[in-house]
Amino acid sequence: MRHPTRPTTLRPISMGLIGLALSTLTISAAAVPASATAHHSIRYASVDACTAKDGTERPCHTWRLDLLDGRRVALKDAMLWPINAKGKVDKSTSAPLTVSGDGESVAYFRKSDHRLVVREFHGGVHVMPKTPLPRGIGMDSVWLDMSQDGSRLALAYTDDDGTTRGRLFDVARASVTGTIPKSGGFSGFSGDGSAVLLQRDATANTIGLAVHDDTGAELAAAVPPQIVANNGPWALSADDRTVAFVTGSGKKAALRFYDVKTDQTTGSVRFTLPGDTSPDMIDWTGEHEVTVHVSESGGPRDVVTVLRIDTQTGKTRVRDRYKVRAGTFTYQSCGG
Repeated sequence: MRHPTRPTTLRPISMGLIGLALSTLTISAAAVPASATAHHSIRYASVDACTAKDGTERPCHTWRLDLLDGRRVALKDAMLWPINAKGKVDKSTSAPLTVSGDGESVAYFRKSDHRLVVREFHGGVHVMPKTPLPRGIGMDSVWLDMSQDGSRLALAYTDDDGTTRGRLFDVARASVTGTIPKSGGFSGFSGDGSAVLLQRDATANTIGLAVHDDTGAELAAAVPPQIVANNGPWALSADDRTVAFVTGSGKKAALRFYDVKTDQTTGSVRFTLPGDTSPDMIDWTGEHEVTVHVSESGGPRDVVTVLRIDTQTGKTRVRDRYKVRAGTFTYQSCGG
């Protein structure tokens, strides 16, 4: 699951993703908010699970995109299985794929030539420069992330020693803007996509946070207090310094803020999380808005709730709530 996640000439929707393949989606009307039925954006991407001869579950068939309007698209040109460092197909896991926060773009490795591409939902495909991975690194060590509006793309990978590195791309120009410097993990793009938030290993088993621009240059870094370090995931605001994170659960949940430049916590607002959940994803989706994804996995199908939280008042509304399809090996929700 995604923790879990963007300009070209637009073509008619029938010639964009819908033109790849479309199958009827059986879904209850209650699962699709009335406000969403007029939209064709991506809700989440998923891969089916099949049982191998040895009894293990493996990804099978093809990546599919479930849409807000209830339809389902088969993304047939996306790689299903990754190629490992030895050049062999690894059928035990799924190839990297991610959906932009606005649900309008999807990034993946193309089956025909293994190129990294970004496909806009309403048409248009951006082919990124060839991105050969370092010797000893396979696609199974790679993950992808996109900015809220799909204008920026990150390809990150983990070395054998656990270090994260990678590249940053301008999607419209299909060009590399910079590199992801050596870090302890990639936490995501800022609200406007102009910067990224990275994790760093610090002393005494603590976590450091660093902000870098889209060239990879450092803008700010600090070792935050434990209340920040112990409560990921974190989201970076468009101001390139304010980090949002959540503490507590249920009616005792709080959305808190931390300034990386001053190394100070800067306030909080109370809100309510459903059940005993904690955030899987958190993104800045406005100057005064944070969007949080939570999933409940007690039953046969995960239930995902998407909350929009006013960062000044804590007022919360449910943007979406849905059940992930049964028999899914993995899924990637859109971000904010």
